[in-house]
Amino acid sequence: MISTTALRYFVESVRCGSIRAASEILFVAPSAISRQIGLLEETLGAPLLERSRGRSTLKLTAAGELLMRYAKSVDSESRRLRSEIEAIQGLRRGHVNLGIPESLIRDFMPGFMARFTRRFPGFTFNVQVYNSPQLIEMLVDDRLDLCLTFGNVTHQDVTIAYQRLLPLYVYVSAGHPLHGRETLRLSDCAEYGLALPDATMWTKQQYDEMLSKAKIRPKVALETNSYELLRNVSAEGMALSILTPPLQDTQHLAGRGRYVLLKDPRAKPQRFSLCVHRGRNLPLPVTTFINELTAELEQLEPESAAAAVRPSR
Repeated sequence: MISTTALRYFVESVRCGSIRAASEILFVAPSAISRQIGLLEETLGAPLLERSRGRSTLKLTAAGELLMRYAKSVDSESRRLRSEIEAIQGLRRGHVNLGIPESLIRDFMPGFMARFTRRFPGFTFNVQVYNSPQLIEMLVDDRLDLCLTFGNVTHQDVTIAYQRLLPLYVYVSAGHPLHGRETLRLSDCAEYGLALPDATMWTKQQYDEMLSKAKIRPKVALETNSYELLRNVSAEGMALSILTPPLQDTQHLAGRGRYVLLKDPRAKPQRFSLCVHRGRNLPLPVTTFINELTAELEQLEPESAAAAVRPSR
């Protein structure tokens, strides 16, 4: 018999990269975690971790790789069991591990989750906010049930449950010389300061190529890894920023500016996707959440397009 406690300690240590890091998350002494992993190795009759002096992160042996796959299958089966029990109970409760990029924390997800929990009041959530590449990594590692991403998703272990293309807009503050324009080209923005994503964001390379092809050397007023900051400094009139429009018009920037369509042959639309781990049997609560989320995203498609071009009041 494999101890569930020992298995949990082993999995967390591998995910964290070290026993010491796992101890901080589990609130268990490193010596206790090491002892439990040792008991696992005795039970299985094989070393699970490579032990060499100077190694900074844990590395699995062949037996350790097999045990990690077993742990994932146990977790998947446990979720399926809970799903079947919840189905019998009429979906009175459920839990969803969701990953989203920062740009959705204000405009769409809070309202959707509130509406969803009014229909399914027994649901709880764990929401992780990271950039899109990190969210995909967490998804294929089964730390997330689903995630919303921007950009092209090429990972072979990911299935796209919903997708749409979002055109690029320039966010222009009220009172800016370009505020009244219906469309803009990149050349129109060249003489003004730009707020741009920094090198940690996947859009950095896309924007650099776009501006290079337009033969524009931008006047960079600010670089950041926060789309929320890009939007807000533009609303304050500090700089222009190139963004996708909000999925839902919350009016929180009303009176401060507007999104103007970037109608330029070099401006490629951004891909917005709802992703799940390919081949994983998702629990009924998660599939219910995905179905509701997909339906609302489809319903919002014409609304978000109209909101983007609506002048501020």
